[in-house]
Amino acid sequence: MNPMRNAVNRTLLALTGAALLAGGGWLALTGGAVAERLPGWWPAPGTGTVLLDRAALADLRGTGWWTPVFVAGTASALLLCLAWFLAQPRRGGARRLPLAGPPLTLRSRALAAAVARRAEATDGVERAHVHLPAGNKRSRARVRLLLEPGAGPGPVLDRVTRGPLDEVRDSLAPHPLRIHVHLGVRSARERRAR
Repeated sequence: MNPMRNAVNRTLLALTGAALLAGGGWLALTGGAVAERLPGWWPAPGTGTVLLDRAALADLRGTGWWTPVFVAGTASALLLCLAWFLAQPRRGGARRLPLAGPPLTLRSRALAAAVARRAEATDGVERAHVHLPAGNKRSRARVRLLLEPGAGPGPVLDRVTRGPLDEVRDSLAPHPLRIHVHLGVRSARERRAR
């Protein structure tokens, strides 16, 4: 993810969380037995009151500015949230993986395609699919291998691990790579259909 976008996302998330925490803390502290121990200057709602009662809301609706301001504010908040959501990178999009040097990156799809081609070239593998979602310092790979009929899963897994998977680990070093491999074979029905 872009460092600037990452900083903006974290800042907005932190500000939203701080505002919600402050509001929840104020409501929690002003009720019950804790309210008696608070200093005199602490703002507290009156006993049995609500944040916005029906009379106050009716007074606000009676003024000419309330409805347009409320609608415009709500629409603006909705559009800002929608723009923020659309600015985020897509989960399946081409993300960048960090390589050994700090300025070096590689598109995750390109590396996944190269690993899949190398895995398919391994004896005993008919088809391979590799998914490499990018992370900042840690990456994970999901590898699905379709074995050729009669291929032993143990030797195939050993060849793929010592070949393409070790190469991708070396490419991403010093960042760790967690790999999950799923082995499968074509069913007899699929073989007959071909």
